[in-house]
Amino acid sequence: MREPGLTTEAAKQVVAEKCVFPKVTENSIKDHIKAARYLADGSTTICILEMYNGFKVIGHSTPADIRNFNEEVGRRFAFDNAFRQLWQLEGYLLRDKLWSNQGQSYQGGL
Repeated sequence: MREPGLTTEAAKQVVAEKCVFPKVTENSIKDHIKAARYLADGSTTICILEMYNGFKVIGHSTPADIRNFNEEVGRRFAFDNAFRQLWQLEGYLLRDKLWSNQGQSYQGGL
């Protein structure tokens, strides 16, 4: 596997310093989260993130060997799994708002 030359932290710094146009940020997503709920059964941890508008996403985490199960670690990984889903959804929402602000409108429908 060949990873990109830029580290995640370096990429975040570039975005913070040079990307001045509208964008989705970690904080902008967190500002929309109303609650985080967790369920654990001794091997799997589930995180339910509820947004203020009532929408929910679900993340999960399970170790390959249940002897490695740690509920706090599971909560972190399950939260991160759910949070990643919100990046795409919030990105789509922002792009749609920007597009609409340019005077565009939908021509068809589902």
